[in-house]
Amino acid sequence: MNGKRIATALLLLLAWTVCANAQERPLSDEQMLGVIFVANQAEIATASLALRKTRSYSLQVFAKRIVSEHAQVNQEIATLMQRYGTQPQRSATSEALTKQSRDDIADLDQTSIYDFDEAYLDREVAYLQKLVNAVDGYIRTARSAEVRTLLIRSRPSFIFHLDQAQRLQITIGSPGLIR
Repeated sequence: MNGKRIATALLLLLAWTVCANAQERPLSDEQMLGVIFVANQAEIATASLALRKTRSYSLQVFAKRIVSEHAQVNQEIATLMQRYGTQPQRSATSEALTKQSRDDIADLDQTSIYDFDEAYLDREVAYLQKLVNAVDGYIRTARSAEVRTLLIRSRPSFIFHLDQAQRLQITIGSPGLIR
């Protein structure tokens, strides 16, 4: 079961990387924000599932934070796009993320309660690492100072979530520790 989760996480990373590299031209600022918006929606949906399935108090606290902070970033994206009079744009990368998110949620939803926490955290670590890497690249290529600033302000939160997920992986996998 653990090998299947790791394989799924690696496929997610591969799909996201392939789609990002398949773009013939760099993403526009609106497309970059579209990718981040979709990634945040995926995080919110997955964390909402975790809130329903986990019995771990630590994981519930983590999932609530994910929902709150990723929703806040999406609100900032919406506010910025409203100021520009546009919307986040779809791209091959955001489309691949949408599909992968649906697949991840379906897989996690089918996971037993006993295996859920580990599967969820495996997915979070892989996904958040890729999100941080994408944000790093977008910071370097964003044309608008406002978009770059939004990405720079959001990055520490994503890194913190990644760190928390990695720490929870250790805790959840250690018998005898308070969860």
